[in-house]
Amino acid sequence: MDSTKLHFLNVGHGDCTIIEHPSGRLTMIDINNSKNLPEDDEVALAEAKGLSLSHFRQGSWEEYYRGLLVDPRDYWRDRFAGRMLFRYIQTHPDMDHLSGLASLFWGEKVTLGNFWDYDHAKKNSKLDFDKNRFNWNDWLAYLELREGNHGDGTTHTVIKRLRDETGSFWSEDGLTILGPTQDLIDYCDRIESWNNSSYVLRLDYGGRRVILPGDAEKPAWDSIEAHLGGDDLACDILKAAHHGRESGYSESAVDAMDPDFVICSIGKKPSTDASDEYRRHGAKVLSTRYHGTITVQIWADGEIWINDRNGERLHSVPPLGHTAA
Repeated sequence: MDSTKLHFLNVGHGDCTIIEHPSGRLTMIDINNSKNLPEDDEVALAEAKGLSLSHFRQGSWEEYYRGLLVDPRDYWRDRFAGRMLFRYIQTHPDMDHLSGLASLFWGEKVTLGNFWDYDHAKKNSKLDFDKNRFNWNDWLAYLELREGNHGDGTTHTVIKRLRDETGSFWSEDGLTILGPTQDLIDYCDRIESWNNSSYVLRLDYGGRRVILPGDAEKPAWDSIEAHLGGDDLACDILKAAHHGRESGYSESAVDAMDPDFVICSIGKKPSTDASDEYRRHGAKVLSTRYHGTITVQIWADGEIWINDRNGERLHSVPPLGHTAA
């Protein structure tokens, strides 16, 4: 039986999602190759284990959770080596969503068909990278890719589409663009912060829906709610916006989406986490921080399997029209 499988990679403070479509195509949404365990992560994990930070670091827990992190290049090599990446979608131009582009397309030389991006005013200089964990080469790779140039000397199609635009490049794989709009992009250019110009995507398959919102915050959610009716926003699975932070949470939008499951790339970060807010809507919240890479497989009859990094079943949902035993 055909299925759609989503891989929510555990990439530290950042995002990377890979989708295997029934068509045989592969989609990657964002990339981050950090295998660091920031102090905020250590604090959250120590609290979850009832340990002080010093005891967490002295014991085996730090090593264990560091071992849950993956590099997208390694993950691709292990599971998809030799295959073409049909589409790469850059939700927005923040470095924790594009760190690793040079490694994947110049180092690994993964073949690329389509690169999704949009026109914006964000700029960086080499000096901007002197005192942070990101790499200037990734920004340079991004600039080349958005012009259609690949690290192996080939070219690819650059797709610049916004809400309400359609096309065979994506609709036949069940993708719908919910955001951004040009107004949101212009707003983000003015304030020089691009979270609200994130691509927000809806994936439909097997009678189920997944919403993938990048780092969308309240202005983006308000725009989507004003444009769509509740039926168009309802979903079974939501990837929490902005890494599960409160800044990506909109009470009215989550009410409209009414997800059964919320997947957080990180999640449960001290003082900024919205996991409890999502739970108040009745959703089960799962975090890559605790489970490692999470996979969601949706079968053609609507059955859903959610597994942890070891392939152990976390949750399952029966096919549509069936009830759990």
